[in-house]
Amino acid sequence: MATLYLSGGGLGRSAHAWPEALRWLASQPGPLLIASLASDDDRQARTLQHLLSAVGREATIVAHLPHEVLEPTTLFLCGGDATRLLDQSERVEEVRRALASAHLTIVADSASAMALGRRAASCTCGGHPIRVTDGLGALGPWSVLAHATGADDVRLLALADATLPNGGPRLALPTGAAVEVVALGLNESNHRSDLRFTTAPWAQSRAFMEGDK
Repeated sequence: MATLYLSGGGLGRSAHAWPEALRWLASQPGPLLIASLASDDDRQARTLQHLLSAVGREATIVAHLPHEVLEPTTLFLCGGDATRLLDQSERVEEVRRALASAHLTIVADSASAMALGRRAASCTCGGHPIRVTDGLGALGPWSVLAHATGADDVRLLALADATLPNGGPRLALPTGAAVEVVALGLNESNHRSDLRFTTAPWAQSRAFMEGDK
């Protein structure tokens, strides 16, 4: 399985927005790929590519994820609209294949992080009403809310799954929060085994967990 980080959004906005994350990305070994699967707008990708170039790190913007990865590679998945990504079966399969690659380190930002959960919401920044749909389920019962305002963000209720106790566990990631997903792997019952989250070393703010019982 890939090494997976989830980001609540904010990476790539400007040179001074998240320098810790930029330095971490620039230090990763092997190729660095940037993809905008959740949006047709590549401004975040181009901005991030420019910021990395300014610190001497080459990054390649790709329209499709690689079919096979044979060396350590970092993949940054930009934000956008999680429901848009999920509506495109080809892109969903690309993400599933990437998650299964042992040589990949994946940073899923904003909408891309939400798309990986059990339930996913449309864009949650700017106070817009959200639409909710089934996500990829790559995190077992967990759903993810990016750009969260905190542990009491009312939009966490929209992600509750009526088929799970307490609506299922939900991870609230404010802008600037980032976590590493630990123990990303399948057990015999097709649920994620012992999955948990640890704060990424480049996080600017903390994540919150709801309904984790």
